[in-house]
Amino acid sequence: MEKNIMQQIWKELLKLDELPGLNESFFELGGNSFIASKVCQMFYSKCGKEIEIADFYEHETIEELLG
Repeated sequence: MEKNIMQQIWKELLKLDELPGLNESFFELGGNSFIASKVCQMFYSKCGKEIEIADFYEHETIEELLG
C-alpha cells in the first residue's frame, strides 16, 4: 500500500507519464532535493510516516526507501 502511494507521489511530482517502477532511481527520473522535500511532506500527510531528504541519497528507489 505505501509503495503504491509513493509511486503515485513520484508520478505526480516528477511529472511522469506512468507509475515509476519500484527499482527506478529517484534522481535518474529527474528528482532533486527540492522535489524530495515535497515527496516527504506528501508521504507524511498520506501515510503518517516520516522520510528524511537524506534518505533519498542513501536509498534512491522506492523499494530501498520502503523495503
